[in-house]
Amino acid sequence: MNVSHLCLAGALFASPLFAQDSHFDGWKWKEKDTDHFFIRVEGTSYDPASRYAEKVWDVVVEVLPGLEKDFSDNLFRTPDGAKGADEAPYRHCIYLVGDGAEFNELVQIDAGRNGWDDNTVRLTKRTGNYSDPRNRYGVFCKGDPNQSAGGDRDITPVFVHSTGSTLLRARSTSNKLPFWMTAGFGYYVEHQLFELCRVYYLDFEAYYEQQNAEIQQGETLGPNESWAKVLRKLCKDGKRESLDDVCTAQILTLSPNESGYIFALTCFLVRDDAARGKYQELVKKARDGTTITKAVLLETYGYANDAALEAEWYEWLESRDFK
Repeated sequence: MNVSHLCLAGALFASPLFAQDSHFDGWKWKEKDTDHFFIRVEGTSYDPASRYAEKVWDVVVEVLPGLEKDFSDNLFRTPDGAKGADEAPYRHCIYLVGDGAEFNELVQIDAGRNGWDDNTVRLTKRTGNYSDPRNRYGVFCKGDPNQSAGGDRDITPVFVHSTGSTLLRARSTSNKLPFWMTAGFGYYVEHQLFELCRVYYLDFEAYYEQQNAEIQQGETLGPNESWAKVLRKLCKDGKRESLDDVCTAQILTLSPNESGYIFALTCFLVRDDAARGKYQELVKKARDGTTITKAVLLETYGYANDAALEAEWYEWLESRDFK
């Protein structure tokens, strides 16, 4: 299986205050604005941000309508309570660079002001994208992040996924949401736009090569098929990830099935208006300073224990409503 899209979760570090229009002093950007975004480019075009940023926005605000007021009335706040812009409206910033040399310069700038260690820097250079720990912008390399020469990789899936996740964190005013929540929301936004999920937090190709004997045909999560169909079959066959598996999943040990069930949990949690209302409550708790744990999830949705949620979740997964 050819896997080309990787994503890095936002690093959890504090950083000094920068105004919305000066995240990278000394850089001269070409810029265009949309209703909710500033798109800034160096050595490349505005795509895919110009085509998909507002589409991502529409998916996100359908689940999190309060984000509209955060932006229009300049109520956006970073995790430490700072404003993101001096005047309304606030806009989220997207930085697109054309080659690895430029991208690595930006990585070093953010590494310096955020205190990233060498391992974080290496991972960021590998993935070719990252989100500001204070939820104000995303940085994407359209060339090979390990090469100085330019290029034009299709980064549409990772742009959509990462931007959706960052807007979730922006609404929560947090950089400490659990991995299942940010990754799951990114997958949800991808699927809403493309009916496919193509972003991976691990190189699944290497995973399959190492464990090929344990993988049966039709049970892999690939970039060219709907994960919903595959997951429905896995669930019906009793090959399930528990709620605890999902809530404790980690990037460096993530399996394909865990990734799929992270996606499936988010779909379940926002499946209709009533469920979305509960999801908004969950995000509000994060906004008010509550650490989102499995226990908080169960309490918010009114489940007595894991088994109660899993019973409804698996039943829904096996139904045609999950598609």
